[in-house]
Amino acid sequence: MSKTIDIEWKQKLADQIKEARESANLTQDELAKMLDVSRQMVINYEKNNGVPAINVLAKMAVELETRFKIKDLIISVEQVSPRLRSVPKQLRLDFEKPQTFPGAVISITPKEGQILISAKIPA
Repeated sequence: MSKTIDIEWKQKLADQIKEARESANLTQDELAKMLDVSRQMVINYEKNNGVPAINVLAKMAVELETRFKIKDLIISVEQVSPRLRSVPKQLRLDFEKPQTFPGAVISITPKEGQILISAKIPA
């Protein structure tokens, strides 16, 4: 890989980070607190003086409600609806994963925007 291409993707990422932060109307300090990093780290990310670790970049994507593109790689994180996060753990159902209940004949499968319920009646 040429040094120019190596520098290019880092600069594009730095620009994306700054643009996303500004679009979210956040200061560097506010973003730093959300990410649990120092303000200086955010400044470094935006000035191409360092690349965030993947977990920091993923958290940044969530907090800024955006995605980042690095060459052909897209970093985006789909967040569960805030309503679902407040549901007690024992009542929470995972999306796209069927839930079965021992001794019952009902299967419930939550999907984005719908819940599929199938029931089998014993003969």
